Amino acid sequence: MTNILRLFRSRLALRAAASIVAIVGVLGIAFLLSAVHLRAESEKKIQQTRLEGLISTVERTAQIACFLEDHQLADEVTQGLLSNRIVREARLIRGDGSALADHVNANEHSSGTPITRAINSPFEPGRQVCRLMLVPDQDWIDSMVNNATRFLSVALVLQLSGIGLSVILVVFYFVTRPISDISQKLHALEAETGQKLPPPGGHHKDEIGTLVHSVNAMIDRLVSSLSEERRQRLAREIEERRYRTLFDNVEAGIFELDDQGQLLSANPAFCRLFLEGRALDLDAPLIAFTTLASEGGPTLQELTTRRARRDGTREWEMAVGEGDRRRWVNVMVSRLEEGRLQGVAHDITERRRAAEAAEKLAVTDPLTGLGNRLGFERRLGVIDRYQRLHPEYQHALMMLDFDHFKQVNDVYGHHAGDEVLKQIAGMLRAISRQHDYPARLGGDEFVLLLDHRTPRDDLAGMAQRLIDSINQPLILSSGQQVRLGVSIGIAVLGSDTREVQALVQLADQAMYRAKREGRNTWRFHDRNITFDI
Repeated sequence: MTNILRLFRSRLALRAAASIVAIVGVLGIAFLLSAVHLRAESEKKIQQTRLEGLISTVERTAQIACFLEDHQLADEVTQGLLSNRIVREARLIRGDGSALADHVNANEHSSGTPITRAINSPFEPGRQVCRLMLVPDQDWIDSMVNNATRFLSVALVLQLSGIGLSVILVVFYFVTRPISDISQKLHALEAETGQKLPPPGGHHKDEIGTLVHSVNAMIDRLVSSLSEERRQRLAREIEERRYRTLFDNVEAGIFELDDQGQLLSANPAFCRLFLEGRALDLDAPLIAFTTLASEGGPTLQELTTRRARRDGTREWEMAVGEGDRRRWVNVMVSRLEEGRLQGVAHDITERRRAAEAAEKLAVTDPLTGLGNRLGFERRLGVIDRYQRLHPEYQHALMMLDFDHFKQVNDVYGHHAGDEVLKQIAGMLRAISRQHDYPARLGGDEFVLLLDHRTPRDDLAGMAQRLIDSINQPLILSSGQQVRLGVSIGIAVLGSDTREVQALVQLADQAMYRAKREGRNTWRFHDRNITFDI
């Protein structure tokens, strides 16, 4: 049974034949039942008409027999009616109900519905003299009906069978066989070579031919697509080899991240920059990119938030490593596809160092190595912003002016004056702490910008130590000794003023006050003392 069902599902001709047989069978049964019913009714009417005709034939004779009360003639009439097989019983009944003649066939057939007709006088048409009653032979009538319907049934069955067989043959010849031929040829067809499918004979211009033309058009498109696919695959392979060559040999680090900021791939240059030359082990636990930076790198949120992934290229400058092995890397990260990020890293250590050197050179006094006026002004800007954020902290400024320095240049020359300035710079470095900022503003004008964690008493001690150091004889390269004095003015940001520019003026005023009050000493700004310089 399973094989029959499988065959039925796989064979169009079998399904079509079964469908046609089923349709013809259903329609045939409906038509046959209708035809048999109509034929039976028609045959019954024919027999009824025949009985009526028999009565009409003997009606005149029956009138005479009834009028004359002639038993012999009445018997002849009824026996003559019985000679017809359709009649089982014939009677002539007087008006009082007695039988003038009564004859019945000897067979045991069943009786049908009796037919009665009034027999009138032959001389007085309006006066009834007797009744003629015929009882039909129902079995014979049924046999006649059956014979008629049997013939009709056979004829209809033969006709429907012929129609069904003809339809099956037509469908097989014009539909299923061509489709089967097309299917077999398609199996053997080498479409990738451009081989075409020939249309079945006699079907060049009908739907089967159109189907074959459509298949051939599809083959053309397939061949074209395969050629284009081969071309694109070859081009992609070339591009992949080219990309792999660049990926492995380019100096820039190239890497990919997942949506959690973890490394998926990295080229050798990236491994040299971030992994100390170790190759990325894809079998080991994934490395979070944010853990590779020692300073300035992106946070996990900056890399992985949905908004950040939708943005364009993002860029960071980050430090990798510590101490002498510290490198600066410029990293650009962009979205590659959903759930993947692509980044490029460039080593900018030399550029960064060059920029830092240039920056340092721009804010450094070339003679003493201390900060210059530009560096001092920038440091004042930093302190100004810091003090606005933390007004409770106080920064101090020492303004230094050396007594009798002009005499050194006049007596020993400018070369000796430069040596003295260098030695003074060394003293300032020696007394300065990590966050203090000594600077030479020009000539013999020096300043010392002190960290906010310096109490007022410590400021006085530092100023006195600086004076004591400078008061010591300074030995020049020529062996000569030079003695100097220094006047120091001190102002405190936060207590004396909250403006950095005013801080410079107040320290300068305090320095001039120290000079006026004997030189070689230090003075704090005193808000109760005002004078013009």
